[in-house]
Amino acid sequence: MRMILTGGGTGGHLYPGLAILQAIQKQTSVETLFIGTQRGIESRVVPQLHIPFKTVWISGLHRGRFISNLLFPLKMVVSLVQALWLISVFCPDLILGTGGFVSWPVLTAGLLLNKITVLQEQNQKPGLVTRLLASHVNRVFLSHDSSLQYFKKSGHCVVCGNPIRGDLQLGSKNEAIQFFNLDAEKKTLFIFGGSQGALGLNRAVQKTLPLLMEGTSLQILWASGPRWKDEVIHESESWKDRIIVAPYIERMDLAFAVADLVLCRSGATTIAELTSLGLPALLIPFPGAAYGHQEDNANAMVEQGAAEMILEHEAWPKQLNQKIISILDNPDKKEKMASQSKKKGKLNAAQEIASDLLEMLQYNNGEAKS
Repeated sequence: MRMILTGGGTGGHLYPGLAILQAIQKQTSVETLFIGTQRGIESRVVPQLHIPFKTVWISGLHRGRFISNLLFPLKMVVSLVQALWLISVFCPDLILGTGGFVSWPVLTAGLLLNKITVLQEQNQKPGLVTRLLASHVNRVFLSHDSSLQYFKKSGHCVVCGNPIRGDLQLGSKNEAIQFFNLDAEKKTLFIFGGSQGALGLNRAVQKTLPLLMEGTSLQILWASGPRWKDEVIHESESWKDRIIVAPYIERMDLAFAVADLVLCRSGATTIAELTSLGLPALLIPFPGAAYGHQEDNANAMVEQGAAEMILEHEAWPKQLNQKIISILDNPDKKEKMASQSKKKGKLNAAQEIASDLLEMLQYNNGEAKS
């Protein structure tokens, strides 16, 4: 099997594609070419995985930067020509796009060359590339049932969930308590804002600490992000016996295992991990997310009863403190949220997509032979 993977800019677009590739590799041999951009996260991650990597010129639109966007039409044309050349040389059986602007020229080139093209959408409200190309590609894999409403033709849409890393499992709570040096008798609030941290989320919690720590006996495990570690440690100094701060947590399985409540952003990958493991969460969507994706993702969780949400501009100390306590002090509510989260989760999304893609290829190969 020969496959072109494209997508990126952010980890939310990159890692689902890599999870699908990993699932395909467990079922058959596959030769892969990844097409991305020079500045996206894919340019750093993909080469480290020893996956052949090529780039096209396209980059995202910059909000409020008219001059920076003047070259965008030219970049689209040049990137389309580059993609046509790369596809013609590689001759893939399948092209899989997972979003980000780079997916547009690659999938469009694939359509022009009559290749099998597939989209995988992570967010509840489909992104721009998905909305533009959905009616033209062979298959659209969705992460949410509620996403179907955005497609006039949905016969080729399949709801599988958002693929996550295959090794993510809930760890042992006892092991987690020892690993992070936590108190087994105290409730634990786990805070994280992604691999790089989240300044707005960190600042909201820092302002809430006096109310939260003096009014409860809970402890906090806080993945601050590398840039904000020193600031978070300084602001939490008064409660250092109950707050563990780390710039980044490798053992997320243990962090999730010890969490009585998760306070985090609502990116697509985060939502997929929370629901796969069935964890109650208080979501603070990143207000700068493109097209309001994170708020849409959070709303879908709230409507399901799987989480609660507070917007960043409303996360004042009193309001945020009340939200956290209202969940932690209500076991029935917390248990219901966990149950609804688990119902929404799809742990085997990558495997389902991989199997569907292989079936598609066999069908098309059979059609070609006949």
